[in-house]
Formats: sequence, C-alpha cells, structure tokens
Amino acid sequence: MIDNDKIYEIELIRNNESYLVLFRENYFSVSKLFYELLEELKNNSHQKEKFIAAKKISSANYDELSRIVSGKLDYIVREKKRKKSYIKLAITILSGKRVLQISRYLSFFFHKSIFRVLFPIVIFTGIASQLILNLNYRNHSLFAMSWLDYVFVYFTLLAIMLFHELGHSSASHHFKVAPKEIGFGFYIIFPVLYSNVTRIWKLNKNEKVIVNLGGIYFQGLINCFLLFFLIINENNNSFTYLMLIIIKTNLFVMAYSLIPFIRNDGYWIFSDYFNIIDLNKKSYTYIFDLIRGKVKLKYSLLIFSMGQYAFVLYVCSHFLLAIPLTMSKFIFYVLNNGFLKLLSSNTTLLFQMLFSLFIAIMAVVAFYKFIKLLFEKKKERISLKL
Repeated sequence: MIDNDKIYEIELIRNNESYLVLFRENYFSVSKLFYELLEELKNNSHQKEKFIAAKKISSANYDELSRIVSGKLDYIVREKKRKKSYIKLAITILSGKRVLQISRYLSFFFHKSIFRVLFPIVIFTGIASQLILNLNYRNHSLFAMSWLDYVFVYFTLLAIMLFHELGHSSASHHFKVAPKEIGFGFYIIFPVLYSNVTRIWKLNKNEKVIVNLGGIYFQGLINCFLLFFLIINENNNSFTYLMLIIIKTNLFVMAYSLIPFIRNDGYWIFSDYFNIIDLNKKSYTYIFDLIRGKVKLKYSLLIFSMGQYAFVLYVCSHFLLAIPLTMSKFIFYVLNNGFLKLLSSNTTLLFQMLFSLFIAIMAVVAFYKFIKLLFEKKKERISLKL
C-alpha cells in the first residue's frame, strides 16, 4: 500500500475533465483513477475491496495501480524544487507579498461590470491606434534619438511590461487565487518578465482565460492614455516621436502576446479554453497520430496543430531562407571593418544576425523535438492507463 506522509500536503484539483495534483506550486495532470485513489487516501476513507468493486478492476490491477501511484507520488513530493522548464535563470523582481499588496489595489479592473465596459474599449482603441498611426504618421521616420531618449523609451516600455504582469496577478487575485512573485528570466535566448499564477488551475476555463488576458488588458489601458497624449499634443516635436515609438512597440507586444503558437498569453488562452494540457507537445504529432487512428478526433487540437505547422512554414519561408545571406553580410563586414566598427555604426546588421541565429536555433530545436516525438519508441502500455 502507498506509504507517504506527504500525501496530506498535496492538493487535489478537479476542473472539468482535468484531474490535477498540486504540491508546493508544482502541478501534475493525472488520470481519473489515479486522482480518485489519492482522494480516498488523503481523506482516510479508502477501503481496498470497495474500491476494487466500485472501479470494476481485478486485485492484480489494483496492486499494479498502487505501485505506480506510489512511485508517481514519491516523484511529485520529492524535495528538489522544480523550475519553470521554459524560463531559465529566473530571478524575483517583486516578491509574492509585494505582488499581493499591489494586486489588491488593481483587481477592481476585473470586476464584471468594469471589465465588460473597459475591455471592448481597450480592443477598439488598439485598432484605432494602428489606424491613426498609419493615416496621420505614415510619413514620419524615426529621428536620431539621444541617449536620454533611449533611456526614457527603455524604462517606459519596461514599466509597461511590468504592468502587463501585474494584470495577470491582479486578475488572479480578483478570482481569489493568491498570485505569487513577478520575476525576470530567459525564454530560450530572449529576456522576459513573468508572473507566477500557477494556482489559477483551480479556476474554471472562463476565469483562466480572463487571467491570461489580464496582461494585454492592462497594456491596452496604458495604450489608451498614450494615445490621448499623442492626440492632444499638436506639435510634431521629439515628444511626439517618442510616443510613436512607445505606442508602436506596445501594440506590437500586445499582438505578439496573442500568437498561440508561441508559449505566451495566446498559447495559454487556447490551452485553458479548450482544456488541453501539454498543448504544444500534443499538437506536433496529433495529425500523424490521428491518421494512424491512435487518437480521437478533437477539432480544437486539429485546428491548432494545422495552424502550428502553417506558422512554422511561414517563419521558415520568410526568415530561414534569408539566414545565409545575412550571415555572409555579417562575416564580410566584420572581416573588412572589424567587430568594434559593427557595434558603433551598424547595429542593424548585428541585430539581424542575432535574430537569424535565434531563428536557426529555434528551427533546429523544433525539428529535433518533432523527430523525437514522431519516432520515439512507445513504452509498453499496461491495461490501466494512468
């Protein structure tokens, strides 16, 4: 029988068709049978014979189930703290206590009546901002900024990104799920901010989607104020151009965040709304598994899988083919002018090279994962699927 004192520390969460085990901010998806056995053990209400009769399983299958559950439980409650697999070198910017204090003051934005009014305004203003920039500022080129201008734009955008993360935390607090820290780390090679709202798995799908939308919602609120200042500032001075840069960047980040094929807000919105755990991993081989008859037809997963392949093909056709040309330009320039000259006078080429390397690395990693998932040997399945 399962013998683990920490079974009483785990938290069991049943949400629609999902069965989750939560232990110290780490969550694990389990099967219904796994969940029900743990639930009885945790509540001290488990009786072997009754469980076997109720689930219509044999004594041998019950023993096998107990062995597997015991092993999985030991893995779940092991002392070593797990880190976010997709965020590396994470450091805390705002502690959970401070985030909770700030979120208390901002959570009113998610009251039903306020959210229903402001969120459509945010979306409309975002579209209007793009139209206004295209119509009124189409011929305005970026001016030569001073180092003070760069500092101003950088810290303004950093503040907006921090406000984005507070949007997630405030939404979580509104739904009575305590948010944790806001931190900084690296997603692949890109620096990112993140908010720890792991416990929103307790919420229903609509509430989780609102938490996921909280970031761009808060960004949109900032965008409304920026657009207002841009409109009332009639003179085309340096402040106008700075506002243009900030608004354009903010709109780009909002749109980028909603792309579901990158592990960002759009990805979690899709995953939570359709209740698909490990969406990215499942989508890579879903079409092939569907053709082989190994999985059932699920339209949401099929659409995502097709969209993901279309997105990868788009990225490859627009960026991968340009990588050899970019690399040759970079090497030729460095050989003839030196790297220091590149840093001082041709940062555009440097960023193009870094972006090309990122795309190349992403392509290699994605191809490796695809091949691994597609051709890995399947472990022998037992009659009781966990």
